[in-house]
Amino acid sequence: MAYAFEKLPQLVDMRGKLPKKGAYSKRVKKITDRVWHHSLTKSNLAGSTAEAFARYHVSLGWPGVGYHLVIEPKNKVKTTKGERARIVYANDISMRTYHVGDSNQFALGICVAGDFRTEKLDDATKATIDELQAALVKDGIGQRDKSHQEMPGYSWKACCVFDYQKVFKFLDGNVPSKTSPDFHVIQEGDTFWGLANNIDGITVNDLIVANPGVDPNKLKIGQKINLGKAKNAYTPKPDQPKKAQETYRYPLPSGVLREGSKGENVKKLQRALNAVYFKCGTADGIYGAKTKDALRRFQMVYLPYEVDGIYGPNTQKKLQAVLKSKGIT
Repeated sequence: MAYAFEKLPQLVDMRGKLPKKGAYSKRVKKITDRVWHHSLTKSNLAGSTAEAFARYHVSLGWPGVGYHLVIEPKNKVKTTKGERARIVYANDISMRTYHVGDSNQFALGICVAGDFRTEKLDDATKATIDELQAALVKDGIGQRDKSHQEMPGYSWKACCVFDYQKVFKFLDGNVPSKTSPDFHVIQEGDTFWGLANNIDGITVNDLIVANPGVDPNKLKIGQKINLGKAKNAYTPKPDQPKKAQETYRYPLPSGVLREGSKGENVKKLQRALNAVYFKCGTADGIYGAKTKDALRRFQMVYLPYEVDGIYGPNTQKKLQAVLKSKGIT
C-alpha cells in the first residue's frame, strides 16, 4: 500500500540505509499517537541529520535510529510549491522503534532536527511539518498528535518547545480554537499536561484542583475527567523564595566541573551521582575516569544530546530534578 506521506516530494526513503546494529521488532498495536520530537541539537550542525541520530542511537545499544521520520531543516528541497525541509523516512511505520519508552507500541516517532529552545522554525520547515501532518492524517496513521513531553513519563523533557499544533495550519493560517468540553474520558497516552496544552485557559494545576480524587500520575483508560469546572480553579500562591542548595540533602555545586577537577564541589557531585545509582565509587573529591563515566551514563539517560562527561548548568538542573523525583533531595 502506498501512503500519501510517501509521495511528498521532499521525502527521501532511507529505510535500511542508515547506520544500524540489529533490527527493531514489529509493533503489535495500532498507531494511535503521532509523537513530535525535536532533537535539542542546533539545526545547522552536521549532527542534526537522520544519519547522525542513527549513529548516536546505535551507540546507545539501540538497533538503529529511534524515529520513523526525521525532518532536516539544514537540507532544503525545491518543490513546485516552494522550498521545503527534507524528510527522511528512517524506519517503516510498522516497526516498534525506541522514542517514547512504554508508549513505543502505539506511537509514531517524528523528529524535527533543531534546538527550538533558542532557534525559530523557518518557513520551509514549517511547511514540511504542515504537509507531513496533513498526509499522515489522510493516511489514517494515528488518531491524534502529541508532543514528546505529553507522553507518560516525559513531562520533564523540553520537547517540543514549538507550538506544533499551530504549525500544522501554517500554510492556510487557520489555527483551530481550543475549546473545553465538560468532561474528557482518558485514552491511552493521555496526561494532564497534554490535556491542558490543548485547551485554552486551563492549566495542569486547574485540572488537579477540579479533579481532587484523581492522581495525575496514575490516570486510567476510561477514567472521566472534569474539564468544565477546571478553568481558573487553581489560585496560585505567592512565590516562595528559591530553596538554597545548602538546605538539600545532596546539595549540587554550580559552575563547571570536568575530568581533573578536585575539591569539595566534586565530592558533592559524586555523592549525588551515587544517590541516583550512577555509581562513581567513593566520594574522594577527585574528578577521575570513574566520575566522568558515571556522569556520561547519567547524561545518556537524561540528556542524550549532551553527553560530554562535563558537569555544567544543564546537568545540574537535570540531576536536581532526578533527585527530587526520587524523593532524596
